[in-house]
Amino acid sequence: MSDLLSASSIILAILTALYGIFYPSINEVLETRPNNHPEDDITNYNNALKIRKTKIYPLLISSISLTLIFIPDAYSIIKESITLIINFGITKVSYDTLKTTYIAVTIFMIILTSNILSTLIKFNIHLSKINPKRKNI
Repeated sequence: MSDLLSASSIILAILTALYGIFYPSINEVLETRPNNHPEDDITNYNNALKIRKTKIYPLLISSISLTLIFIPDAYSIIKESITLIINFGITKVSYDTLKTTYIAVTIFMIILTSNILSTLIKFNIHLSKINPKRKNI
């Protein structure tokens, strides 16, 4: 279990670090304002497409994949814990720091994945606002 916890923690740390490294360029796109003339947004739009393709999509695919890898073991741990508590009572069940920490890492992974997905949604909404083919109102 300690090897699994170490591996999952390192993977979470790497993915979080990549998100931190990529976020400034993602945020830069989110802070761009649409120009009065849509055709003036061609450069911003193309840059946004590149960032989505090279940063957001890889982060999201990685985080979803890793979350799906973590969840089965976390589910087994939770199921086992509930079964032990039901059968023996909470006072007779021993606490396992490694298993609890693995659950915490899995929860953090789910939160990170949700955050990346939320960022993608915001990014796509903003992308439609700077799309040079948008209707100029």
